[in-house]
Amino acid sequence: MGHLACFSGGMIALGGQHAAEEQKQHYMDLAAEITRTCHESYVRSDSKLGPEAFRFDSGTEAVATRLSDRYYILRPEVVESYLYMWRLTHDPKYRQWGWEVVEALEKYCRVEAGFSGIRDVYTTNPSHDNMQQSFFLAETLKYLYLLFCEDDVLSLEDWVFNTEAHPLPVNHTDSVLKMNVR
Repeated sequence: MGHLACFSGGMIALGGQHAAEEQKQHYMDLAAEITRTCHESYVRSDSKLGPEAFRFDSGTEAVATRLSDRYYILRPEVVESYLYMWRLTHDPKYRQWGWEVVEALEKYCRVEAGFSGIRDVYTTNPSHDNMQQSFFLAETLKYLYLLFCEDDVLSLEDWVFNTEAHPLPVNHTDSVLKMNVR
C-alpha cells in the first residue's frame, strides 16, 4: 500500500456521512481500519514515521519490504485521515497518533533551516534528503494544526479541502432553498 493511498481513510469517512443511515457505520468502520493500517506503518518503524510504501507479504505487515520504499518525504496523507477521523468521531486516539507524528517530525526531520525528508524510516539515525517539500507546509502542518484546533476552525460543515489542502467554502444556498420550499 502506498503512503499516498492513506488519505482514503478520511475520504471514506467523509463520504460515509452522506450514505444511507444503515450504511454509515459500515463506512466509518472501513475508514477507521484503513486509517489504523496506515498508522501501523508508522508504529512499526524505528522513527515512528511511515515509509513511502508498505506491504503485507510473508507474515510481514505494514512494513516496507523494498529498500526503495523506506523513505519519508514529509507526506500529509496519514495525518489528513487522522484529522477527518478526529473531527467525525472525537476518538482521542487520532489526536494521540497525530501528536506522535509531531514528536517524530521534531526528532528525526527537524534540520537547521526547517524540516527534511529522511531516506530510511527504520533507523533512529536517519540520513536527510535535504528537501522540505512544499506540501509539508501547505498540507502536513495544516492538517496537524487543525487536528488540535477546536472543530469550528475551518468546520467540515462550512469548508471542504481540495487535494492540496486549500479550504474552499461550502455553498449552503441549495440547503437554504430546500428549507424554504417546505
